[in-house]
Amino acid sequence: MRPRLAAVAMAGFIIAIGTTLIFLEASSGGLNPQDLDMESNPTGINASSEGAFDDIIKSQSEDHSMKWFYGDTTGGLKGVALVIHGLNLRPDRMQPLISELTGSGIDVLGLSLRGHGDNYAHIKDIAENQARLETFKNVSHQLWLNEAYLAYSQLKARGAAKDVPLFLTAFSLGGLIGLDLMASSADVKFDKLILFAPAIRLRPTIYLERVLSPFTHLVIPSMAPATYLANKKGTPIAAYNALFDTLNQFNQNADQKLNVPTLVFIDKQDEFIPLEKLKKLVAEKKWTRWQFYIVEKDKTAEKERFYHHIIDGSSTGKAVWRDMMAAMSAFLIK
Repeated sequence: MRPRLAAVAMAGFIIAIGTTLIFLEASSGGLNPQDLDMESNPTGINASSEGAFDDIIKSQSEDHSMKWFYGDTTGGLKGVALVIHGLNLRPDRMQPLISELTGSGIDVLGLSLRGHGDNYAHIKDIAENQARLETFKNVSHQLWLNEAYLAYSQLKARGAAKDVPLFLTAFSLGGLIGLDLMASSADVKFDKLILFAPAIRLRPTIYLERVLSPFTHLVIPSMAPATYLANKKGTPIAAYNALFDTLNQFNQNADQKLNVPTLVFIDKQDEFIPLEKLKKLVAEKKWTRWQFYIVEKDKTAEKERFYHHIIDGSSTGKAVWRDMMAAMSAFLIK
């Protein structure tokens, strides 16, 4: 099924579910969400909740949410980059991008958001895939923002120690979270941004998931190729709620602080992110240091094209990917 037809079919599916599942309880199975007892503040962490802060650090350490990849420093370290993946995307699908960065002399800290990769509640006698999905059903905007803030803290410390600039390199939801973190946290600043289809503007069909917002454990099948999915059964409504909450906060806080050198990669046919609305937002905010790179996939791209995915040679085509990475490296290191 072509992506656009699939989107229409999915919209009908969501509306149908929304009108027939009124009797359902959101607690239909799954793990209980962690009560972190935190409120939003400029840093994304409640300074008065030291125990909760320590719990997150311990959880991240135990669940392997962060991993360093060290750059080729033959010509000297050029910077440190925080890499954040997209919604329900396997974090290891960001490896081609990470390899390009390390090959350019940049150290990379890869962040796996809760419910992705190894960042899930490991529970005895529960299979890995099930445990990851159950954890995914209990995510929130604040939880993901806290994880991003802790990752940034590590990035900042290494950047200061090596006296090199800080970069954000992120895809889709990851771009939204990184930008929201920078906009809402006084002590967070990246020197340059590389964004792949950032989810700071969404097509109207995506908002249909809001119909199901009370049913946080309900899982919606994904349009994306299965080889890219962190959770093959789909994406829980809790994760969509976290996406919308993050976008709402971003819209409230986005200002001139985000007007740093930024390169945005996007395909005009992206199923989720509308290019024209992105450009309109950039113009309205007067982010004059942002520039767009329009991706046009070639014949070697995956047969079943999914235009939102532009994160490796398989999804874009090898020649297109080489050109994208050359543009990224030139932008970061110039």
